[in-house]
Amino acid sequence: MHSSFSLLWQILKYRWPFRILIVLLSFFSACLGLAGPFFQKEFVDLLSGSPLIWDIQSNPLFLLLFSFLCILGSLAFTQLAQLLGVYESLEVQKWLGRRLYQHSLDLRSDSLNGRPIGEVVATYATDVPGATVILDQSLPTGTNIIFPLILSPIVLHHYFGISYLPILSIFIVLSIVNFVMAYRQSHFFYRFKTIAAERMGLVGQWVQNIRTLRILGWVSEFEKKILKVREFETLNRLMMLTNGQTMNSISSSITFIINIVAVISYLSVTNNQMSSGTLLALLWIIGIFLTKPFRQMPWFFTFLFDSWTSLRRVNLFLRLKNIDHVQRAKEIHKIDLLDQAPPDLIVQNLNLEIGGEKILKNINLQIKSREFIAIVGEVGSGKTSLLLSLTGENGATFDQYHLGRNDARTMHLDHLRQFFSFVPQSGFIMSANLRENITLEYDKQIPSLELELKIKRSLRLAEFDIDSERVEDGLETEIGERGVNLSGGQKQRVSLARVDFYKSPIILLDDCLSAVDVDTENKLIDNLILSEWSNRTRILTTHRLTILDKTDRVLFIKDGQVLAFDTYKNLLANNNEFQEFTSSVSMAVAKSTFKEPEADMATTVVAETSAITSTTLIPSTGEDHGPE
Repeated sequence: MHSSFSLLWQILKYRWPFRILIVLLSFFSACLGLAGPFFQKEFVDLLSGSPLIWDIQSNPLFLLLFSFLCILGSLAFTQLAQLLGVYESLEVQKWLGRRLYQHSLDLRSDSLNGRPIGEVVATYATDVPGATVILDQSLPTGTNIIFPLILSPIVLHHYFGISYLPILSIFIVLSIVNFVMAYRQSHFFYRFKTIAAERMGLVGQWVQNIRTLRILGWVSEFEKKILKVREFETLNRLMMLTNGQTMNSISSSITFIINIVAVISYLSVTNNQMSSGTLLALLWIIGIFLTKPFRQMPWFFTFLFDSWTSLRRVNLFLRLKNIDHVQRAKEIHKIDLLDQAPPDLIVQNLNLEIGGEKILKNINLQIKSREFIAIVGEVGSGKTSLLLSLTGENGATFDQYHLGRNDARTMHLDHLRQFFSFVPQSGFIMSANLRENITLEYDKQIPSLELELKIKRSLRLAEFDIDSERVEDGLETEIGERGVNLSGGQKQRVSLARVDFYKSPIILLDDCLSAVDVDTENKLIDNLILSEWSNRTRILTTHRLTILDKTDRVLFIKDGQVLAFDTYKNLLANNNEFQEFTSSVSMAVAKSTFKEPEADMATTVVAETSAITSTTLIPSTGEDHGPE
């Protein structure tokens, strides 16, 4: 996709016969709408004895009936065109929504170019319906405007002898005025959407962090920020309404002017002679038939510009691409997670650069099947980035990256992620019951006994006992948004239970024991990670030194570079930098032991209420079940 025009063309040619049908319905509507006043004229002139355009001898009631049927048919065709436009808009929304959804799943976080999740959501909620306005509003309305404006001057000239020049001049001037005002209105609409999105984002932050804001005394200042945006939004709405009313006033009064011009033009041609039927037909065509197109014209332009803005935003999102140095496969291959041992993991020359800053530099790894590896280093050294690089989430480059015999660089991302489960430090919890948070399946009506036992076993292995935890309704217990009614340690243990439930070969643990107490941590290490998961490869980032002597090897990383990769015992004996690192960590732990708990209360609340939910990769489904 190269431009917004190409996306527009794809939308128009999608189910193209229905687009042609909309145009034809509008054309027939215009023709019948102009035929109605012609039969009215003949009816009145036949009764009054005035000359007829068609020299026919017919029952006047038949002429009146034909007029009624033509007008009724015109209205019916117009409504059918509008109805078909709405239906086609919904179909395109489905098609475009599926395309955006798949594209968002394929995009890595680094490919979003800093776009917040709220903006991606707005693309679905606002811009997809906005882009399809071109079908439910612009196409049927546009054709219902264009055909009357083209055919009316022809009819007025052919049957009544009125010159093209005065009528077309008014049409052109009115179209230019409406175009300019509609263009201005579209700016108000666009600003309205962006300001509303900003306000809703601020309100969302206010709701999510109200406890923290209250503790820190920032409620008043934050509310002032929201009110300031709201005031700007109200001012924009006022200008939008003023401009819209002006457009309506001009469009409503223009038919009066055209009526006068048409009558004067006709009288000048016929030497001040006009039959009653002719006057009725002129007034009907200009005062009634053309009223709707003229009133619709400014809003047609407005919705067209607004739709084009949304179309451009959708196109910009679709143009975001993952930058890969090796072409990835387009097909997803399912893997049997329990059929064989976890593959060896081999990485050569892994590099990661984000925003011009080198995060990881020349990382080389060889991790054997079923090994338990710990990654340690200072905060910001690149530990989490290394884990995400293995899942293909952040655009890291590799000279080599193999999972067994498979070249991970060329795999489809969903295929690659089947090999991994990821447990973030904050713990990923969704607003659902406990069962659904483990299985990631909504609304399972009658869960089997086997499934229930499997879930409870995974929870028990993760030291989450539903009989002693604050889950009164067992697996049916509803967990609030972002797990607000769970502690940090409970969130981490639920995430661990989810990973146990899904049997992936390689488990990535991002400091996921930081919120549990020492006794629970030891049980999780001994009973879950070392015992139950002994047949899987485990990679853990941590700041707790007590775990290191239980690992097979320790990867020591600093400033995005691997300084050492050996057993904990060898590193303590032979690596001076590692010795200094462990000493500094031990001193920090000793100092925190004597810290007053009240002094850190606000910091704890801030951390819990502003924690960012990370992605959890669940194998075997080929889908990304977590938020980006």
